[in-house]
Amino acid sequence: MPQLIMRSLLILCCICWASVAYAGERILALAPHICETLYAIGAEKDIVGGVSYCDYPAAAKDLPRIGAYNRINVEAAISLKPTLAIALNPQTPGLEKLRALGVKVVSSYPLTVDEVLLNIRQLGKLTGHQHQANQVADAMQKRLDKLKQRISGKITPVFYEIWADPLLTAGNNTFIHDVLKQIGLKNVFGSVALEAPRVNVESVINAQPKLIIIPSEKRDVSKRMAYWKKWLGNDIAIITVNPDLVHRPGPRLLDGMEALVQQIEGLNL
Repeated sequence: MPQLIMRSLLILCCICWASVAYAGERILALAPHICETLYAIGAEKDIVGGVSYCDYPAAAKDLPRIGAYNRINVEAAISLKPTLAIALNPQTPGLEKLRALGVKVVSSYPLTVDEVLLNIRQLGKLTGHQHQANQVADAMQKRLDKLKQRISGKITPVFYEIWADPLLTAGNNTFIHDVLKQIGLKNVFGSVALEAPRVNVESVINAQPKLIIIPSEKRDVSKRMAYWKKWLGNDIAIITVNPDLVHRPGPRLLDGMEALVQQIEGLNL
């Protein structure tokens, strides 16, 4: 399904459930950011199951696992007697069977920073924890407003290395693209209409980034830094980021954005 059509369906789904509160549900949190958000808004007692990488806060590690964000084990899910499943993609394999059994399925798929704050409020309303969710979103908005005041008017071209082998980056209309934009950076592959386009080193060189951002996830960061200095010169600015803070559209997002800005402020760009 084309991304634009999928996006429209997800927005429609959010609109449909945003006005309905389901207090006291037995919830399956089917993505790490969903799990984090539910804990942050005080709905953790309603969670009966999670998926791979639902690891924050520490208590979430004890949740029963029923698969991954892109596929669930239906039998394991059913055994937990869920009444509500919150998923990144409402078309995730296995969810149709849960729907047939009467489990409500809703989507949580924010693609911008503003949508993250809205999504937190929506999940609060959905679960009967709207007051605490509003407090979380309001606090994040205040931090975002203060952060934007620190951003200089200078736009710095940046290459974001989502993955090293194969070399993947962020395309247009993606969450990471918007995060970069919000903190005054220009994604050098921001015109590519793919979520995570595969690129080569020659295309990165031709894009002329002034900054490289390397997530510290399952890679030797020192080797990646040496790699980019080899191709782009010793003067290229390189910073790192905890991917859990900027790849997950949840309540820790401002921690990641503030960490990026703090590093950028220490550079001569």
